[in-house]
Amino acid sequence: MTRPVFYPRPEVVGDTLNVDPALASWDKAGSPGQVRSVAFIAEVHTVVAKQLVATPDPLALRLDIGLPDDMPLLAYHDLDNYLFPLVPRLTAGTGRQFVSVWATKRHAPSSAVAVCRTQAISDPGGTYSFDVSTTAAADSTAFKEQIRDQTSAGRPLPDGGVSLHLAFVVGPRRVWPNLWKATIDSLASVLGRDAEAGPWNVRDGRITELGLHCVVNPEAGNRVITAIRASTADR
Repeated sequence: MTRPVFYPRPEVVGDTLNVDPALASWDKAGSPGQVRSVAFIAEVHTVVAKQLVATPDPLALRLDIGLPDDMPLLAYHDLDNYLFPLVPRLTAGTGRQFVSVWATKRHAPSSAVAVCRTQAISDPGGTYSFDVSTTAAADSTAFKEQIRDQTSAGRPLPDGGVSLHLAFVVGPRRVWPNLWKATIDSLASVLGRDAEAGPWNVRDGRITELGLHCVVNPEAGNRVITAIRASTADR
């Protein structure tokens, strides 16, 4: 079985966005959330269009979210919800596939995005290093349970920001962005969970740096291998 592959966080300076980044919205078309999401995706597409034409594979994307100073940094504003549906829409609109996508958040007056060529690096390790295998559908409870059971040895990282890498090995029929949220929601043993919160309601707002990576193995079938690497953000 192909091993997960990690890629470095792009160090290129991103171009400033003129539209506020929008979280994924599942509201009906025309709702305020959908309008913000459509405008955000269109702005990113415009900003990176020339880069996508000129940059050879393998491709990486970096999105840096700037939040107002009076907005909590470690609650809400989940980074995977900015990347989805942005990344699938970019791929659908340009035909370009990304092997690595990154998002960060910090208190800053603006947000930025960049696209660049990338190359694989050695396993970055982390305070926690789990390698898990799943076979269930990503939208099923069984998928989350499989990850939870294989990461149960963890204990939540100390309060503060978290840097999280998820490196997936998937079959050609898997749409890997569909794995992001379900995987993160299964990591209560790493991220923690508020008292009386549901089993999949984890403290994912703590993630201030998120790296997502993917390699396709034609022989994987329905099986997904996920390498999970997590540390405090100031590591």
